[in-house]
Amino acid sequence: MTKRQIYTIKQGEDLAKEYCSIQERSHQEVTKKLRDWGLDYDQADQVIVNLISQNYLNEERYAKLYSISKFHQNQWGRIKIRYSLKQKNISEKCISIGLDEIDETEYFDLCLDITTKKLKTLKGEHHLTKKRKIISYLNSKGFEYEVINNVLDKINEDKC
Repeated sequence: MTKRQIYTIKQGEDLAKEYCSIQERSHQEVTKKLRDWGLDYDQADQVIVNLISQNYLNEERYAKLYSISKFHQNQWGRIKIRYSLKQKNISEKCISIGLDEIDETEYFDLCLDITTKKLKTLKGEHHLTKKRKIISYLNSKGFEYEVINNVLDKINEDKC
């Protein structure tokens, strides 16, 4: 086991400011980092309060950026994003604000695009098997069942 460096509150705060300046961080990530640097829970909480007051940490801003980036880069649906933010101990209010950043039209279009690409990989399979696999795949990406059904209806309309 490696011995961890013990920092003072001031050193921890300076390191945390640098850490938060690189990219948006959740309170949980920063607390873990502070603990790794040798600060106890009370000291870490004191640093977190200071970082919030100086706007280095902002849960709402984090939720917005996280939601948008996971949607665009990883092509995740709202369910998966919500679950991931809950795992990071983000408040329900901030999660909702973050998810509201996702445009409805873009959301539907992404789901449609993913479905179209997935359908191309399912050549020669029975219609119901394709549908089951598509639904399962889109559920694993975090899309709501209602959106999935609307996308499948749209694809069926386009075929007619």
